[in-house]
Amino acid sequence: MKTPQEYLDIIQEAHPCPVEYGFERASWLYETREALRWALDFVELEFKHQIADIQDRGLTSEKYNVFAKVKNYTRVNLEELHIYNPEMFEDLVHIKATDAEKIIGRRSLYLEAKDILGAEEIKRYQTVNATELYKVVPQHVYDRLTEKEERLMDYVVEEVSA
Repeated sequence: MKTPQEYLDIIQEAHPCPVEYGFERASWLYETREALRWALDFVELEFKHQIADIQDRGLTSEKYNVFAKVKNYTRVNLEELHIYNPEMFEDLVHIKATDAEKIIGRRSLYLEAKDILGAEEIKRYQTVNATELYKVVPQHVYDRLTEKEERLMDYVVEEVSA
């Protein structure tokens, strides 16, 4: 199996960078990055298809083994903790914020937070989802109540046509 450096060397040999710094290098790096992103998406999908095919067909090989890479997580056994120490259980048990939002909704969470923080302090956390607003007001009102803002996502380096 090749190392990442060996793959980079192959790419640089086939598509050499013209200079060590400046616009041309930035342009080369941009093109290479975009090509590698596309290639990664393709390779990832193809790899998953190949593994699924190997598993579905029950294939074996004398040359290759397929191993599942797993990550271990520690999960608390809630029932056992509750039996062990109900008071500790009550002190530690909670739900994730995303689950709370699904269960009781954004509005209920907001109102609870407002009760805790007060009308002034809650202002620094207030937000309105633009998509939700769009659904409930006419377009001309939406346009008046919203503003476009730009967020830097990335840079593009293009060669200027002569």
